[in-house]
Amino acid sequence: MLLTRRSALLALGGTALLATPLRGAKAEATPIDATIAYGSTGYTWALSFVAEGIDAWKKEGVTLTALDFPTGRESMQALLGGSAQFATSTDTPVIFAALQGLKPKILASYSRYSRDMKVTMSKASGVSEKDPSSLKGKTIGTRVGTSGQYMLSRYLAMGGLKDSDIKIVDLNPSDMLAATLRGDVDGFAWTSQASKLALDAAPDKIFEMTQDGLEKFFVSHQLLLVNDSALASNPELGDRAVRALLAAEDYMTKNASWPEIVAPRVRAEADFVRQMTSVFEFQVRLDKAFLDDLVGQAEWAINSGLAKQPAEDVRTLLSGLIASEPLKKAAPDRVSL
Repeated sequence: MLLTRRSALLALGGTALLATPLRGAKAEATPIDATIAYGSTGYTWALSFVAEGIDAWKKEGVTLTALDFPTGRESMQALLGGSAQFATSTDTPVIFAALQGLKPKILASYSRYSRDMKVTMSKASGVSEKDPSSLKGKTIGTRVGTSGQYMLSRYLAMGGLKDSDIKIVDLNPSDMLAATLRGDVDGFAWTSQASKLALDAAPDKIFEMTQDGLEKFFVSHQLLLVNDSALASNPELGDRAVRALLAAEDYMTKNASWPEIVAPRVRAEADFVRQMTSVFEFQVRLDKAFLDDLVGQAEWAINSGLAKQPAEDVRTLLSGLIASEPLKKAAPDRVSL
């Protein structure tokens, strides 16, 4: 059983919502105590939750404490602030951090999707479900600086629109539905889970926009990050973390019942986890397509005026954030940058 406690977290721009001591015990390797900051308690981080559930960290000699945050932006801020050695985040917060000169190190991209983010609109908005271009002039809430904002931007591009064609409002995920129903915004761009909850709560007032063709415009990568200083002082941290992820992936490949491990961690039914993650690809790797996606997002942020052009070449800058040696050591075939 996982134990829980509430904890105040001193970190850049983030306050811990929940602290969960994970199971840990002595292993043959020298024990290491570490903290991981999660970007929400949602199924998005399924593979890393499986690593918890099968004691993959424990078997690597790591006693882990988990801290849960509303989004990957906040979990990454905890990492950068030194309150956590590891964090889970999508790629978008990492891009914004990198363009500000910060250095969240990427150990692995361990899952990815195109369709788990939704654009969910109020029926009163007058938007056409099948026509992304009908979003022009609307006000849409999302969490600025996250994959929700990036997906929204790419969704607009799919409809031939630019970010400036709508008004974007920065909202906490827990406020998105209420803001939509009040008419403060015309809709929101966030996870499938948030969209499903909205549809269940107000089916006569809410609908999801089409996602036909979105794969050509948007891919979100789920990442395991490591604090740069922590990795430099103890490289074994990276090696053990990567092996824990690979063990979780192997378990998921061989055991179709893995959603039963994730379900209690995310406070949902196993069938719900199975359904919602059906659009995910779970594989630990670092490849050129991943780096290309990072570069594409950085160029979007710069061209949109959301970040400044760095002095260093963007591809070189982002390549420098990828700590590929631990994965290369554990599974050389998974690294092809």
